Amino acid sequence: MLLQSLHLLAFTTFDKTALITLCWSLIYGLIGIILTIAGYKIFDWITPIDVEKELGEKQNIAVAIVAAAVIIGIALVVAAAIG
Repeated sequence: MLLQSLHLLAFTTFDKTALITLCWSLIYGLIGIILTIAGYKIFDWITPIDVEKELGEKQNIAVAIVAAAVIIGIALVVAAAIG
């Protein structure tokens, strides 16, 4: 009974359009994260060096800067495409 009244209170005070907007924001956020990871994996596949090895074992700062720039660039493109 108490749970049901709290449930009713939550939906009467929280606008349904806000709930729909929140759901779409979560969906677009997940799509953006998936596309960004896929873009980074494609970058890793295309480059002639092993980016994971260079970052993990050799701690190559130059590769880290390039990888960060690629991730930011891909994220900007994905954000513009989604928005």
